[in-house]
Amino acid sequence: MILCIDTSSRDSLLGLAHNGHVFDTMLTDRNELAQAYRELLHAANAAQADLAAIAIGQGPGSFTGLRVGFAFAHGLARGLDIPLWPVPSFEVLAHNLLPTSDTVTVIVQARKERWFAQAFGVAAKERVIVDAKELAQWLPESGGICGPGCLSLTDELKAKLQVRIPEDPDLHRPHANTLIQLAQDRWQNRERLKISDVLPDYGLEFGAA
Repeated sequence: MILCIDTSSRDSLLGLAHNGHVFDTMLTDRNELAQAYRELLHAANAAQADLAAIAIGQGPGSFTGLRVGFAFAHGLARGLDIPLWPVPSFEVLAHNLLPTSDTVTVIVQARKERWFAQAFGVAAKERVIVDAKELAQWLPESGGICGPGCLSLTDELKAKLQVRIPEDPDLHRPHANTLIQLAQDRWQNRERLKISDVLPDYGLEFGAA
């Protein structure tokens, strides 16, 4: 059984993969992580002793959210002596559109009027922090765009970007099955990481609280 956690955005993801099924929930209050974890165990008819690994979204994103999520994951991993598998949160989000777009730009709000942005796929670009004007200039000329930062863009800025932003909110949040699969692909057959070495990625500057 694998637990996944991503608290880099305003709404936090918690999920369990157990016996071929994925149970997940989105939380608006990060302080409910422990309670939601117990409820997922109950929904999966599983015990904490069944947990074999934890996959965690590294960020960047909310400074406070990442601290809360990593504290919870570190405590569980140490207490149960199980691996902790980090995956960049942007990579998880990009997979929401990569099946249908050859280039996907992920946007997450950093601070007011500033965004983290990174492009994946054919026209990949390294992560940057940009303001509204810079974002319009930086975006690849084609492809899809997703991420929780899209939800904070004004209508005026959306018009300047000249890209279609999906209306489905599920395309702007991380998904448990993707996070778990990426973590397994990256870490399952590699040497186990020291838990103290698995740290959040706050980005080039601290994200929003």
